[in-house]
Amino acid sequence: MKKIIHFEPTSKCNAACPMCARNVNGEGCIVSLGDLSLEHFQIQVTKNIKTLEKVFFCGNVGDPCADVNLLEKISWIKNIQPKIVVGINTNGSIRNTKWWKECANLLTGQYDYVVFSIDGLQDTNHIYRVGVQFKKVMENVQAYINEGASAHWDMLVFDHNKHQVEQCKRLARNMGFTWFRSKETDRWDEYSFEHIKPVNEIKVIDYTVVKNIQCERNHEQSTFVDYKGQEFPCCHIAEVYHAKKERNNDILQFTPEQLMYEYQDRLDSNPFFVCKRTCGKTVNKRSQWKQEIQLQ
Repeated sequence: MKKIIHFEPTSKCNAACPMCARNVNGEGCIVSLGDLSLEHFQIQVTKNIKTLEKVFFCGNVGDPCADVNLLEKISWIKNIQPKIVVGINTNGSIRNTKWWKECANLLTGQYDYVVFSIDGLQDTNHIYRVGVQFKKVMENVQAYINEGASAHWDMLVFDHNKHQVEQCKRLARNMGFTWFRSKETDRWDEYSFEHIKPVNEIKVIDYTVVKNIQCERNHEQSTFVDYKGQEFPCCHIAEVYHAKKERNNDILQFTPEQLMYEYQDRLDSNPFFVCKRTCGKTVNKRSQWKQEIQLQ
């Protein structure tokens, strides 16, 4: 029984972000396209309903708002248990203002939210969020916020947009965002580009020597369900499984069902590389965040 379920409702997306697992350096989709069925969604929610506190839609290879049944899924869960917190992570340029108003009127819980990943302004957002139209993002965001729903602005900071962090924060406040957060990605050890550079000099971290693992999944009592309805311990393990980027390929030896137990058995003695990289006690995903500011 889980308190949090992280759903990847679709593998479809309108963007080609260079560091996304759905493509190779932003060129060519390498995943099959499809949506998580309403039936699979309902099964996962129902079997955890006694303990479930939060459901959020994000994913490794798709934008949740590309799921044709996303609003139906949210409406269904709000009808059976209105107190469950619902969240969405999106680039914000999918759908129109009418859809976003409908979405806002479903996310009426005190802690419901949408995270809009916006990496700069008109002249910079598209450099990483390839294919995303900034003007449409702003129109959709404002339509959503005007309905009274909570919006979070998450900004990935690179060398090309570092000068706009304060401008983005001010714009977020003026538009009515609830939170503004900025962070620097740690994926530079896997990707390299001519036109996209990190803010600071890359610090090479030897994750292989990391021993103490503080598993976020265990702490949260969460699980991850991908767009095919497959359950994984977390999104990080699922990403490695689909992108086939595990350093020593350990994860690829197992089925998703086996990984649900294998990762746990190995946490103390021989954790997967991705577990060391993501949930090391002193080196982990939380260290990427530079600002987390409540605006409203």
